[in-house]
Amino acid sequence: MTVLEVGSGGYNAELLAHVLGDRGRVITVDVDPYVVHRTWRLCAEAGSGRVTAVLSDGGLGAPAHAPANGFDGVMITHNAVDIAPAWRDQLAQGARLVVPLEVGGHTRSITLVRRGDVLHAEHWTYCGFVRDRGAAGRTAPAVRLADGEVTVRWEDGVPGDTAGLEEALRGPRHEVSTGLVVPGMFNFETLQVYAATTLPGFCRLAAPEGSKLVAQQDAPAMLADGSLAYLTHVQVKDGPVPVDRRYEFVIHAFGPAAAELAARFAACVQNWDRYVRKSGYPPMSVYPAATPDDQLPAGDVLGKPSARLVLQWPGRISLTGEDASVASPTQGAV
Repeated sequence: MTVLEVGSGGYNAELLAHVLGDRGRVITVDVDPYVVHRTWRLCAEAGSGRVTAVLSDGGLGAPAHAPANGFDGVMITHNAVDIAPAWRDQLAQGARLVVPLEVGGHTRSITLVRRGDVLHAEHWTYCGFVRDRGAAGRTAPAVRLADGEVTVRWEDGVPGDTAGLEEALRGPRHEVSTGLVVPGMFNFETLQVYAATTLPGFCRLAAPEGSKLVAQQDAPAMLADGSLAYLTHVQVKDGPVPVDRRYEFVIHAFGPAAAELAARFAACVQNWDRYVRKSGYPPMSVYPAATPDDQLPAGDVLGKPSARLVLQWPGRISLTGEDASVASPTQGAV
């Protein structure tokens, strides 16, 4: 097998070479000259002779080194906000792309299998890496409010309208309990992705420790109609160890539409608890960005610059009575 690694360093490439065996080959690409030269030196010391380090933007893949039928595997070793078309195009049919993909700012390493021009998710896991430094790298749009005490970020899609939020954050806080109580050390990683791909106006909220305005330093949030709602939790039972403690998920909201946004966010959490919590990550397929709506399967669509992600969350069709709506590539989530 010949495998492409995007994001170099040498160590992981040599591990791949060891796994692939004597006839295997690893092409490792990085945009940083220092990293590539260091990889050359370290791989020469390791001595497998089966690693080729290339100085290039990894978003372009390595077309000059790709086998005729494509790479037998592609591994991305940095956070990616998009799925570069070259990664799919240079991947052999039936082969796997492993990419730490940001979904609403929440990173998940996803194993994708190529079938035609569509990539199908086979496995998800929680992770985090450095962000892309190539041409596809980007800085998420952000707005600082309340003299910098609150920052709202849009990791996918276009920024929302923050008009009126300064005044709203200084006003009363509306609170709604979701009714969901969980033990300490509870894993809610699928809830983060569920909210990011099903809530209109999804964004991320950040605040410094000890903020008097918001109770959560980093939280999933939603913005609409001059109002903001975010997910937090409060301790409702203490205990000597984390698993003995209990926390309740609560929605905090500000602004004229606070009650409506809080209710929608609470419903999102409740639906996740009912339909998704025990089932894990959903089936997901990745289509080229130019794919029209009528050629996509039913599901929630997250638009990326080069791809359209279709997530088929359990319960979504039964919740709406019809197929989940489809977003345009410029929208964050539907």
